[in-house]
Amino acid sequence: MKIKKLLYSLFVVLFGFAANAQQAVEKKNINPKVTDIWVVFKTHFDLGFTDLPENVFKRYREEMMDNALTVIEKSRTQPKEKRFAWTVPGWPLQAQILGPLQTPERKARIEKAIKEGTIVVHALPFTMHTESLDYEDLVRGVGFSSAVARKYGLPLPISAKMTDVPSHSWILPTLLKNAGIQFLQLGCNPASQYPRFPELFWWEGADGSKVLCNYTPLYGSDIKPTPNWPCKNYLAMQMTGDNHGPPTSAEIDKLLAYAAKELPGVKIHFGTLDDFAKAVLAEKPDLPTVKGDCPDTWIHGLQSNPQETKMARNIRPLESTLDGLHTQMESWGIPLAPVAAKLAKAYEQSLLYAEHTWGMNAEFGPRYSYGDAWKRWMDEAAAEPLPENGNYAALKNSDAYNTATGSKRKWLRSYDDKRQYIRNTNEIVSKELHTDLDLLAAAVNKQGKRMVVYNPLPWKRSGMIENPWEKGKYFYVNEVAASGYTSFAFNELKEGIITTDEATSFSTPYFKVVFDLKKGGITSLIEKSTGRELVDQSSRYAIGQFLHERFSTNEVDRFFNAYSRVKDGWGLNDFGKPGMPKASEIPYLAFTPNAWKIAVTHTNVADIAALTAVTTDGFAKGYTLKFTFPRNAVYVDVEWAVDSKTSDKQAEGGWLCFPFNVEKPKFTVGRLGGPIDPAIDIIPGTNRYLMAAATGVAITQANKSGMALASADAPLLSLGEPGLWKYSMDYVPTIASVFVNLYNNMWNTNFALWQEGSWSESVRIWPLNKGTHTVNNLTQNGWETRLPLLTGVAEGEAGKLPARKTGISVSRVGVLITAFGEDPDNNKGTLLRLWEQAGNNDMVSVTLPVGKTFRKATPVNLRGEISGKPIKVVKDGFVFDLGAYAPASFILQ
Repeated sequence: MKIKKLLYSLFVVLFGFAANAQQAVEKKNINPKVTDIWVVFKTHFDLGFTDLPENVFKRYREEMMDNALTVIEKSRTQPKEKRFAWTVPGWPLQAQILGPLQTPERKARIEKAIKEGTIVVHALPFTMHTESLDYEDLVRGVGFSSAVARKYGLPLPISAKMTDVPSHSWILPTLLKNAGIQFLQLGCNPASQYPRFPELFWWEGADGSKVLCNYTPLYGSDIKPTPNWPCKNYLAMQMTGDNHGPPTSAEIDKLLAYAAKELPGVKIHFGTLDDFAKAVLAEKPDLPTVKGDCPDTWIHGLQSNPQETKMARNIRPLESTLDGLHTQMESWGIPLAPVAAKLAKAYEQSLLYAEHTWGMNAEFGPRYSYGDAWKRWMDEAAAEPLPENGNYAALKNSDAYNTATGSKRKWLRSYDDKRQYIRNTNEIVSKELHTDLDLLAAAVNKQGKRMVVYNPLPWKRSGMIENPWEKGKYFYVNEVAASGYTSFAFNELKEGIITTDEATSFSTPYFKVVFDLKKGGITSLIEKSTGRELVDQSSRYAIGQFLHERFSTNEVDRFFNAYSRVKDGWGLNDFGKPGMPKASEIPYLAFTPNAWKIAVTHTNVADIAALTAVTTDGFAKGYTLKFTFPRNAVYVDVEWAVDSKTSDKQAEGGWLCFPFNVEKPKFTVGRLGGPIDPAIDIIPGTNRYLMAAATGVAITQANKSGMALASADAPLLSLGEPGLWKYSMDYVPTIASVFVNLYNNMWNTNFALWQEGSWSESVRIWPLNKGTHTVNNLTQNGWETRLPLLTGVAEGEAGKLPARKTGISVSRVGVLITAFGEDPDNNKGTLLRLWEQAGNNDMVSVTLPVGKTFRKATPVNLRGEISGKPIKVVKDGFVFDLGAYAPASFILQ
């Protein structure tokens, strides 16, 4: 009886406390569902923007860490839930804060804080333009934080965070889930539009992977719970501004005082994203699932650096190629120097190019000057004295230095620093790949001057190759083995009879073609096998037509008013173009050179039509278009080239136009993560007018026939109409046209404000026949466009390898091999990673290259953790189940 009375008294006390707490909660207008608030502290990391990257890194290593350690050490005596912890991204912590430039004394303090959990790394390297990358780049990106965790004996982080960039490809749930990461927090720039996600939800990728996601329309979230937060555990994501550093002890005390006053009865925990993730997942919350893609509304920035973005798109798939070729050549008995360390550096530099800041804040540059004013600014920048040893602080006392905004020369250098990252990747990979291919050519059993043609894809394919000794001459290679090679002696390379003419219409084995020398493109392209006209005859454009747009304040202001949530101040500065001349002074202009010369070359390999613009109206020194029609393959390559583009700060952009003849078109865009139908798969609030394509786009009609397009060089495309300075919540393309973006200066924040120089970009188009499996076709042809056949050359005595050889292969087309080499997560054995691209759920067999004996394949996740039982390798092969759009990784031993 006493026990019952005691329990009853305890119940009354607890019930009374709960009732009082509930009344207090209601009085303060707090979400009554929330019982625990997890406060996570972080600053937004910009690679540049606020300063040169080297100066940002120095601040992180020194000033920011000193400030963070001061707060950490002061709060060390507090109860665990009140101890300050600072969350940082993986790359700056691993490469800079703990890097070789750190002092031993500070590093010891940092390491102590890491071990005790008060300096905390999340799973991603930093904020990225995710859709600008390729698969293995993203995977290597999660390796920085896992390397830190493993070094200090900590569990791998299960949470990730990105800030500022409004929207990301749906590769993220697939990437994170398959890496053992369970929670993602995304916070938007305060002025940008954002995806209309629920506050807390399951984000599902194309492969069916789901990750818990919290999306906030600001960098983070307030300590006070939102009214409709669906769980007991709430995340207060406390963000300081761009490279601002940690909060002070006084700011933290103020936060706690506010919580004590305004959040009675709610438990406050200082902690980590992982702490929150574990707590909320333990609730087993009933949350909505969102399956959809979020094209980036900032993605136009890629083509503000068109030359380096072309370089990035070309070289990133070759990182995986170098990895696999090097491993195979070692198994074939060719002695080679290790390449893993160089490859790791290449991946790192590639990621740094994809980081979301591309230079210093444009307020430090000629943001508001137009006409000749910004050119005078450039002259002044060139006249500035160079700092000693790169020390721009030394310029502060010179007349050329404006202490409010920084050196002009420094601002310009910040853009070149950004470009240099992908140049570094290109230099590393190109050099190593060139060396390996030439060594392979030297090793084949061909005497004298010879070459090898290597296939970087794991399925058999054919293709057209330029003669490495005679530029401008081509030959066609049939059926190069999967991940293998074929070789030729010099005297076996014969192009055949060459004829030339200036005809504007001619016939190829697959097409009848008519050129319009006023528009500079194809106005009729008839597929011989079906008689179909492939060009939309009602369009104002021609296939391959070059279009330059110069925008007025009408278009810029219309976009700004539709997109920006901050209508003045920095919002206007970032997303508008303040100071731009009125539309009455500089109106909108759509320009295409209206006179072209044509020269057509016919060989037994290809028919090539070269168009040269007669006039350029001052937009460049010259334009050329080259249309290549192979005689052994059903596609057309279109290459645009500009000679000395005129730099201009007026809003502008360039396109290649592709108006296709497809009725009631259905679009399929080969996006990173999986293909989308833009009519149904795009989350509202994201980019519907311009997006990056991993492969390309197919446009089909009811019987599945249609046209498809892919570019080896240019990632951005618009559907239906050109898509610069446009934003809509609900736009869906209805016209069967594709516009490939060549360049633009749409950004006004920290991206290049003008483009200049000489470069080229290419696009491949091909017809889709009735009943075609659209995704299979787009995947195969898209990746064959992006990963062409490669060549190596040698002379002298013959080697010992056979003239032809097969490498690693997969049983079905459309499965990429993104890694085949040394494991970056330090597992003993050879890492093999595959990524399904064609949307097939089925068993896959892998045939390994002859020369190295493997006995088992152990499944691991994307961070190298064992995820299944070993599979026995039988006769150099093994079989496993691979889901649609999913990765699969193995350690081969």
